[in-house]
Amino acid sequence: MDTNTLTPTVAAATLTSAKVQNRNLSTDPKRMAVIKVWDAMMRGARKYCEQEGFVTIHNMPHIVGVTGACENTDTLFTLDWYDGKKMFLPQSNQLYIEMLTQAVEGGRVCGEIQSFRKELNADNRRLAQFTLFEIEHLGDLDELLGHLAGIVRTAANEVATKCAKELALFGRDASELLDLTFKRMTYEAAVELLKENGFPELVFGDDLGATHEGRLTELMGPMFVTHYPEEIKFFNMRTNDDDPRVVNSSDLLLPLSGESAGSAEREFDGAKLREKLQKSSMLEGLIRQGMKLEDFEWYLSFHEEHDVKLHSGAGVGMARVAQFILGQTDIRECVPFLINRDNVI
Repeated sequence: MDTNTLTPTVAAATLTSAKVQNRNLSTDPKRMAVIKVWDAMMRGARKYCEQEGFVTIHNMPHIVGVTGACENTDTLFTLDWYDGKKMFLPQSNQLYIEMLTQAVEGGRVCGEIQSFRKELNADNRRLAQFTLFEIEHLGDLDELLGHLAGIVRTAANEVATKCAKELALFGRDASELLDLTFKRMTYEAAVELLKENGFPELVFGDDLGATHEGRLTELMGPMFVTHYPEEIKFFNMRTNDDDPRVVNSSDLLLPLSGESAGSAEREFDGAKLREKLQKSSMLEGLIRQGMKLEDFEWYLSFHEEHDVKLHSGAGVGMARVAQFILGQTDIRECVPFLINRDNVI
């Protein structure tokens, strides 16, 4: 619902409803439980990273150039910057913190931002603002997935041990969240499994939607799907040496919430990186919006002018993790402040 197209009376009623919903935070037991669960969940995520020697990057940018986009540039929120220059609210700080892995002792960094997506649907899966917990490190995909599993496992353990009473309000047994394990399956194997379990029309190259992810987690539980086709992923994901159709990437799928973290090895060869961007559908979309290849020049030049080592990273959508922890089908019930197309304070 776009309040700009509504009559003043209807628009006011819509915003008033949103304000009432958020104001009830202080009196609704479930909303207060959500706040406590989030506190424990984030403490757990940070605890894992501290134990593993990650350096936390603070004050990360919340006003960015187009390099603050992830995959779908059509969902960027645009800002009117100084002198009429176009800037954006960030979807990810990935490209900015990637390069810190080359300089920070130990090569491990992490940080939190608010990720903004101009989602047109206000439904049970999508938010216009959510917490993104990002990590980057020197190392390959296998090691990265170990860190991702550790972050989510430690976050869930912290909630299970500190918030059993709050979980019970949502019908969730804390013991179900202790010491989670995560299966792994390639994208190609996942497509074959789905074809045998209700989706015979799927073919290699199709993107997996919410219904596919939901079915996979019904069959497998929490899992990583790895090695997606290059065409459907972000331009800087590293091409697999043995199978050039795919990139060394993974999505973390959680029951009820589906895709909750995207991760990949980053292409570190400057020439290959420039070539991958030039042929990407992302660049085509940027050009349509008045952007240009030169907007990425600082990032491309860094890789062309330095001896960049293999690195990989991930962004964890913590609202989706909270949805899984709370065992809810609707993400709108799982955030302390609901911000989507229909709801703003």
